Amino acid sequence: MDKDNKHPFSGETVYFATKHSKEQTLAPLLSKIGLLCVVADVDTDKFGTFSGEVARVGSVRDTLRLKIGAAAEVNPKARFFLASEGSFGPHPLIGFVQSDHEALLFVDRKLKTEIYVEEVSTETNHSEIEFGPRDDLQSFLNQIGFPEHGIIVKPKGNNQIVYKGLQSFRTVGQAIIDAFMLSSEAKVILSTDMRACFNPTRMKVIEKVGEKLIESLNSLCPKCKTPGFAISQGIPGLPCEECGEPSRISKDVLWSCVKCDHSEQKVRPDGIVKISAAECEYCNP
Repeated sequence: MDKDNKHPFSGETVYFATKHSKEQTLAPLLSKIGLLCVVADVDTDKFGTFSGEVARVGSVRDTLRLKIGAAAEVNPKARFFLASEGSFGPHPLIGFVQSDHEALLFVDRKLKTEIYVEEVSTETNHSEIEFGPRDDLQSFLNQIGFPEHGIIVKPKGNNQIVYKGLQSFRTVGQAIIDAFMLSSEAKVILSTDMRACFNPTRMKVIEKVGEKLIESLNSLCPKCKTPGFAISQGIPGLPCEECGEPSRISKDVLWSCVKCDHSEQKVRPDGIVKISAAECEYCNP
């Protein structure tokens, strides 16, 4: 970064509430604007686990705030905090396709601001099956990209016994044998380990949402110069290419400051100016 054009946060430290090596991806991105990323010493698993022992309570943003609150407790004098949260399931628009929803929350305690960014991607190997003694294990392992991607083994009917982070055929085989013995139904649950440190595919999506965070941090409010001037909502009205009627799809977007009351209405950034008749509620009710 040019010495005479430093970012307002350059030279500062951000404390990242993570325990699954996400800093390996996000720290290099944050360093581009001069922020040093330090891992906060907190157990983020207490706010929810993919393997089911601890259920997530509340929304994604609620969980992000809980993680940041925990990081702030152990770093009470710090100004900047970062938290990450991922969830997996059917895509919100393409229901039959699995998706990875990644979110980041960046908090500036001095300015009392929050910058929230998210990324929804169909690039995920999220999968879970019930496995019996005669089922084909190899096809499932191939499907999820084992052993580069880790696997979780649980006895069916017992969520409190979980074998995580398995990345060798020996450990998977032993975990399956143990899980069968602990299952009253003689079945085990096999699933991808979605923790970032065991899932390179997920880590790539985290990198994408990290790039969005840097883009937002680099966007300064025209009025107060606070980082985080970004799109806050869409304004409907994109016309149909066939009938010309306005649709519910955003024609313009509203950019807002996270600190002051300044906002600006702009055209949508992707350059789309019309929708197809297939998407129109009048042409295709």
